[in-house]
Amino acid sequence: MGKMPHIQLDRSIGTVHAILPGDPARVDAIAAFLEDVKEEGFCREYKSVTGTYKGTRILAISTGMGGASTAICVEELADLGVRNLVRIGSCGALQQHLHNGQLVICDRAVCDDGTSQSYIDYLRYAAPELDFRPAPESRELAWAYADPGLVQACEDAAAALGYSWAKGSTRCHDALYLKRKGMLDEFYSGKGVFASDMETAALFAVGAVRGVRTASILNVVVEWKKNIKEGVGAYKDGADAAAMGEKNEILTALEALAAMGEA
Repeated sequence: MGKMPHIQLDRSIGTVHAILPGDPARVDAIAAFLEDVKEEGFCREYKSVTGTYKGTRILAISTGMGGASTAICVEELADLGVRNLVRIGSCGALQQHLHNGQLVICDRAVCDDGTSQSYIDYLRYAAPELDFRPAPESRELAWAYADPGLVQACEDAAAALGYSWAKGSTRCHDALYLKRKGMLDEFYSGKGVFASDMETAALFAVGAVRGVRTASILNVVVEWKKNIKEGVGAYKDGADAAAMGEKNEILTALEALAAMGEA
C-alpha cells in the first residue's frame, strides 16, 4: 500500500495512535510536547508529524475545518492501521456553567452536519445491529458515540493532571454563521447538550463504520451567549484562558493515548 491520496502518509508512520487538531498550526503546538519529532507531510489541510510521548509513538495530523475533511482523514488513517484517534479542538459552550479554557470531554455528538448524517444513514442500512437510536431524553436527535474506553482514558488523564473539565455531548453542524444559530443553540442547550463544534460527530460516525476508537476533547473558547467572532478572535490571538485550555487538551490527549498501550 502506497501513500494515502489526501493525507499523503503511508504505513511508515508506525503507530496506532493519532491526535487530531483541526488547525494545521496546532500540529506545531503538539510537536512541542513530543520527542524525536519527524515532519511527515503537509497536503491541503493535512499537516502531520510523528514523535514519541513517554515512549509511545503518536501521530499528530490536522483535519481542517468541518466534517467532510475530517472524515477523509479518519478513513485514510484507518486504512493505515491507526486504531485510537483523539480530536482536540475548540468549541462554543451551550451551558452557562462552562467557562473559557475549560475542557469538554465528549462522549457523544448530535449529528446535525451532513457528513455524520451520511455515515449514520449507512450504518442504519448496513449494520442495524449497531445502536444509533436517539437517547431516551431526546428522541428527535440522532447521535454518534465515542469509544467508552478511550473516553475513560481521557477522563482519567484530565483528572490526574488536575484540569478543569466536564464530560458531556456536543452538537456538530456545518454553518458557523447561520442567522438562526442562536435559536438552534437555545434548542440544543435545552436538551442538555454541552458544546457546539464542527468535527466531532464525523469523527465518531466514521469511527463506528471503520471499527476504530475515537474520542474528542474540546476547549471552550466562546462562553454561553457570547459573541462568536470575538471569542474565536481572542482564541486566535492567544488569550490566556483559551491558550491554557489548548495546552491542557493537548496533554490530556497525549496522556490518554499513552495509556492505551498498543491496543
